Amino acid sequence: MPVGTIIGLAFLIFVGVTIFKGVRIVPQGYKWIVQRLGKYHATLSPGLNFVIPYVDEVAYKVTTKDIVLDIPSQEVITRDNAVLVMNAVAYINLTTPEKAVYGIENYTWAIQNLVQTSLRSIVGEMDLDDALSSRDHIKAKLKAAISDDISDWGITLKTVEIQDIQPSTTMQAAMEAQAAAER
Repeated sequence: MPVGTIIGLAFLIFVGVTIFKGVRIVPQGYKWIVQRLGKYHATLSPGLNFVIPYVDEVAYKVTTKDIVLDIPSQEVITRDNAVLVMNAVAYINLTTPEKAVYGIENYTWAIQNLVQTSLRSIVGEMDLDDALSSRDHIKAKLKAAISDDISDWGITLKTVEIQDIQPSTTMQAAMEAQAAAER
């Protein structure tokens, strides 16, 4: 086989591979973050997209679907020093994926901590009876407190739900002892 044919064949293979590497198909429900030479360049939307091979790289693949974050149980102290065990769940959506990726190191961990600290703060201003009976009020205040902070990260808080509010085990034992003493 002549040298010219081998070089031509190698060139065609190189061109074919380059074109193949330049075509990106982003699935529905995702956005891909592209970096050009290590710097943010673009966000690819679902469908057929083209990038410059060997220069552009897909650095992050981010979902645009709603994300459910389970907020772990924690002990919360009310204004009248009663201890409650509470947990919640937050539903978020990444509206600006590049802000969520580059604006904060770990947005899920940050939101979990933000919900927990806000929950402690809100319930800390309430009496035990108010905290046990007003989930909707807590939910509304919690959503208002968190929404502004996470919008800077390109994230929207769809809703936050209080899953469970219970007195701590020591508090339950004290309440049962008091009820038994009143009988």
